[in-house]
Amino acid sequence: KKNDFNEEIVENQLSNELVNIEYNSTDDEGNTFYINSERATVSFDDNQNNKVNLEGVVSIINLKNKGIINIYSNNAIYDKINNNTLFFNQVKIEYLDNEILSGNLDVVFSEKVSKIYNDVIYNNEESKLSTDIILIDMITGDIKLEMVNKSEKVRLVANNESIN
Repeated sequence: KKNDFNEEIVENQLSNELVNIEYNSTDDEGNTFYINSERATVSFDDNQNNKVNLEGVVSIINLKNKGIINIYSNNAIYDKINNNTLFFNQVKIEYLDNEILSGNLDVVFSEKVSKIYNDVIYNNEESKLSTDIILIDMITGDIKLEMVNKSEKVRLVANNESIN
């Protein structure tokens, strides 16, 4: 019985792990969302099995009439029902000629907002910006910068000059 029990556990562990997985979706406005992962696991702790833990993640968001956003991260948690995705561990975001590096990116489709946080560095050819949080309204494209510690300020370096 002990061997049978161990084999059952191994079978369950193998059945919830997938390799090279892809998800695609399109919203009502015609924006598309693609995500690929080298490895994915479904947690049996999640009663509906809606959340998928991803490793080695590449995502492409194509915002209709606004452009393509490429996202790379070591890990993410993807919700199969609403497409909300929490990227973490060495997040890199590329949009047009801009690059954002951070610890976390939460793309919350259900609320039409994205939150970039933890060691945020924004780079482009003309400037480099450091802040705690970047909030992006996914409908209007409006961006809001926030600092958790109100005594510190967003730091922007442009053309070799520092602006606070």
